[in-house]
Amino acid sequence: MTALDIVIFGGSGDLCLRKLMPAFYFLKQQGKLPENSRILALSRGRISQNDFRTRVLDKLKIFLGASYDETQAQAFVQGVTYMPLDIPDDSSWDGLVEYLSPVDDRDIIYYMAVPPTLFGTVCAQLRRTGLNPANSRLVVEKPLGENQASAEEVNEILAASFAEKQIYRIDHYLGKPAVQNILAFRFDNGLIEHKWNRDHIDNVQITVAEMVGVENRAEFLDRTGILRDMIQNHLMQILCFVAMDAPAQLTADDVRDQKVKIVQALCPVTAADIQDHVVRAQYAAGEIDGRAVPGYLEEIDGRKLAATGETFIAVKAMIANDRWRGVPFYLRTGKRLSGRFARIVIGFRSQNGGTSRVIINIQPDMTICFDHEVITGQPTGDIRIPDAYEKLLSDVIAGDQSYFVRHDEIIASWQWIDGIRAAWTDLEMHTYAAGSMGPSASDDLLAAGSNIWYED
Repeated sequence: MTALDIVIFGGSGDLCLRKLMPAFYFLKQQGKLPENSRILALSRGRISQNDFRTRVLDKLKIFLGASYDETQAQAFVQGVTYMPLDIPDDSSWDGLVEYLSPVDDRDIIYYMAVPPTLFGTVCAQLRRTGLNPANSRLVVEKPLGENQASAEEVNEILAASFAEKQIYRIDHYLGKPAVQNILAFRFDNGLIEHKWNRDHIDNVQITVAEMVGVENRAEFLDRTGILRDMIQNHLMQILCFVAMDAPAQLTADDVRDQKVKIVQALCPVTAADIQDHVVRAQYAAGEIDGRAVPGYLEEIDGRKLAATGETFIAVKAMIANDRWRGVPFYLRTGKRLSGRFARIVIGFRSQNGGTSRVIINIQPDMTICFDHEVITGQPTGDIRIPDAYEKLLSDVIAGDQSYFVRHDEIIASWQWIDGIRAAWTDLEMHTYAAGSMGPSASDDLLAAGSNIWYED
């Protein structure tokens, strides 16, 4: 493997210390980091080398738990360097230029663990200093933008300095083993794939439930809402893997071509049919795990917020293609729900007129079962399940973009989401008790099609 430099912008932040450093630690133990690889953390803070490495060690002890090994951790941090960098200051980049020189000697991965508002400045500086050679890769966190227009602006910023084949838009849901196993479950099983269509499937349900409230993301979520935060992001990815046609080959572009086709085939939701396709709500006071919790409006009381962000959303999506025409895909996600889980339920039509199901649990347990009969599940014993970031960063190192989102898919998904938001001007904002599974209107959405939400 070619020697590698990993450069993390925002290297003293929570994402780097909580997710990226543990992921790189495990990749090093597995031999997936090339020999003599270097990790460079950048941020504005004046932190000594020893203090930063101590900080990394302390976080590794916390986040690795039983997998922490003092000797291996000490060896790992010796390959980690900290350098202060003031992104807008041209002179501040001299040290990075020297560190990476010559830039064509090693592969380079840049990880943007900074807010999207800094993407433009970072990319412009990399271009100005010649630190964006063809052997470099750029990793950016989704969601990118808050609508189609802003997503286009972000892409223009990235594309001005990097080619599409260099850009890795990371969505940690795509690193979850259960999500990646969807394709293997479908395409490696001829009997399953033969019945994976409208002739045999009555409906599909995708639920991502959270027990936490808006917490320290209140300002963001009140502005964007769960539709833009979760549906456009994580649930859209799950939908694509469930619904896509088999790619000609399992290459990155073939896989992503099929995903784009699904997003582009989503039927627009208009003002005329918004009531039949979307339910939005905010949580009211309730009880979770025996503890009383306040409602959303109480939590944000006193803050200068519009209180218009939905904390729950249910969407009935229809796909206008030969495989899925007429099959409803129900998407549901929310805060302060009765449990924390992510699940896909495929409702098959049975010969006796009822429905049999395939249930794919994504979290907390990774299982695939037919109405509770588990056919493949989470490893048992002392086998460690890799974190999503570990899997995705391994793909970045290998140069595999299969589980990263391409620009045209992002734009297509924002077009669909923007259409919903444009149509829901007069859509009621329901409420639901914290600790429930959402408002009764969510149940009514399925009842209109003689369906019900699957519950354990």
